[in-house]
Amino acid sequence: MTSTIRKAGRTLRDFHAKVREDFAEFLHLEVSGSLVLLVATIAALVLANSIWHEAFIEFWHTELGISFGHFEFQQSALHWIDDGLMALFFFVVGLEIKREILVGELSTLRKASLPILAAVGGMVGPALIYALINRGSAGAGGWGIPMATDIAFALGVLALLGSRIPTSLKVFLSALAIADDIGAILVIAVFYTSQILWSWLLVGLALLLVMVLLNVMRVESPLPYAIGATAIWFCFLNSGVHATIAGVLVAFTIPASSRMQPMIFVEWARGKIEEIADKDVPGDHVLQTPDQQHSAQEIQAQARWIQAPLQRMEHALLPLSTFVILPLFAIANAGVVLLGLDIPALMLEPVSLGIFFGLVLGKQLGITGAAWLAVKFKLAELPKGITWRHIYGAGWLGGIGFTMSLFISGLAFRAGILQAEAKLAILITSVVAGIGGYLILRGAAPADESLLDNDLTGELDPSEVAA
Repeated sequence: MTSTIRKAGRTLRDFHAKVREDFAEFLHLEVSGSLVLLVATIAALVLANSIWHEAFIEFWHTELGISFGHFEFQQSALHWIDDGLMALFFFVVGLEIKREILVGELSTLRKASLPILAAVGGMVGPALIYALINRGSAGAGGWGIPMATDIAFALGVLALLGSRIPTSLKVFLSALAIADDIGAILVIAVFYTSQILWSWLLVGLALLLVMVLLNVMRVESPLPYAIGATAIWFCFLNSGVHATIAGVLVAFTIPASSRMQPMIFVEWARGKIEEIADKDVPGDHVLQTPDQQHSAQEIQAQARWIQAPLQRMEHALLPLSTFVILPLFAIANAGVVLLGLDIPALMLEPVSLGIFFGLVLGKQLGITGAAWLAVKFKLAELPKGITWRHIYGAGWLGGIGFTMSLFISGLAFRAGILQAEAKLAILITSVVAGIGGYLILRGAAPADESLLDNDLTGELDPSEVAA
């Protein structure tokens, strides 16, 4: 019995170590990405307000495209980024959402209830505040702008606080942002689609069913999915439904199970490693025999099959999304021309006030209030190591809208002064929310990670294992 307990303890410790390693890699990527995104935003603002501002603005309206015979497809550089590259960004978001639902923080009701309910509160609160301020005005359609949270910048602020922040708060904020993304995607699909051409949409949905069949047939090669995704994107683009929605839907068709079960691979690989060891020549630093080399090549070839296609695609595309697509989006969309504008007056316009109070006030009240009600009525419980001050600080960080808010503002206000007001308000409000969240969390007591030791290290009470 004792050996069984110890073996179970080691297995659970290995599992938790892998979870911590994966989350640390994700966190590092998001934090690094926030720095690149910040640099891109500053560059956009500088260029938009420099002597080159006219050339900078005109560049994004340059028509780019392809043509084959009588077929011609042209888009401005800005639309290629917003409708094309951002579709790939939403595809990665879709992969993250599917992973979280299957095996992550949204995989069980117990783990998912608090971040989901907090995210709902953090979306409803800002939307109501914006709608009240802009009721009956020209900017009324922008109510979706303050609903979004930018996880890259939010985690970047948490990184500045270091060990003062419990790991469980970072996990909570990440799960909340994923749930927030789901809400934003639904809002874009339902409320920011003005006209639908059903013929194109039905073709796109039919192709989506083909992608589902590829999944059912356990096709793992990325090429068929890439071809199908491109065709679906083109159909959605022409249907009137925003093309980025295609990215999310396609992501849910990607297989999430591996061809070879991990433990089967372990047993098989152990036999191959023993074959290499049996033929080892002491003192040599290379594999000498053809049998050794063949065994090593077999291990390498089979190792890729213990990762699901979803994991492989997410791992391959996440750096591209974080370090290329989002910075390009920021450069193309965050460049607000401030020359000649009365900034204080613009910030007092209904659109600006709705975004400011929606993100700063609505997010903190919505997230904290929904979380409190969930715990009060025993629908959820606070994770170990998290206090209500941590939740309130996370509510402030939820007010960093940036990427998704800029994206929705482009859908709500295609151009003109309303879009300039929205972008300016998003930039200023995100800074205010980030500073506010930082100061609130900086005043929290340093995280006592010992409270989390049992969960994060896998140390088990023997009686729990026996049970």
